[in-house]
Amino acid sequence: MKISGVVFDYGGVMTTSTMPLRVMDLAAETGIPWDAIKRGFDAHRLEYDGDAMTIREMYEAIWRDAGLSVDAATTGRFMEEDARSWLYRRERTREWMAELKARGFRIGILTNMNSLYAKQYFKKEFADYIALADAMVVSGEERMVKPQPEIYELLRRRIALPAGELCFIDDVEKNVAGARSVGWQAIRFQSSEQVEADFEELLKA
Repeated sequence: MKISGVVFDYGGVMTTSTMPLRVMDLAAETGIPWDAIKRGFDAHRLEYDGDAMTIREMYEAIWRDAGLSVDAATTGRFMEEDARSWLYRRERTREWMAELKARGFRIGILTNMNSLYAKQYFKKEFADYIALADAMVVSGEERMVKPQPEIYELLRRRIALPAGELCFIDDVEKNVAGARSVGWQAIRFQSSEQVEADFEELLKA
């Protein structure tokens, strides 16, 4: 199968965490039910990623939905732990990106991420990953999110390849399905070993 470009998600692919684990620890410390926070993420996280709300507004919406009264200082702690949860680097992904680029593949980054987070954290802490990319789309900067078809098309235009020649790597099934729905190849990330093996098999198809 002809694949000319490989497009990478951020959280859970470039990072080792797939959920804000430090938020879970803080929830246990403060006695705030994790289930309430998780329901809030399900309801509001994409709004935050699409820049429809700030991270403080997201947590205030979570508290409100759960009928909780949480002071501003504690909310601030949750915001900080949330941000830090996504900074655990998966170095093998960076190495693989570099190997693919050396083999002639174009590299893309397509991530659901608030624009302020991207500016304050991602573009600093993951600058070496970004340096390998030929094209990048951050959801908050574009006011659209995965799995909307438009966000995949925006990345496709920026990387200047046909949809059928792109392979998307993401740890979330609905985002993998979104890529396939617009004609991309896609692999759900579960481990570095698995995704690299699956990619090589896809090339043989």
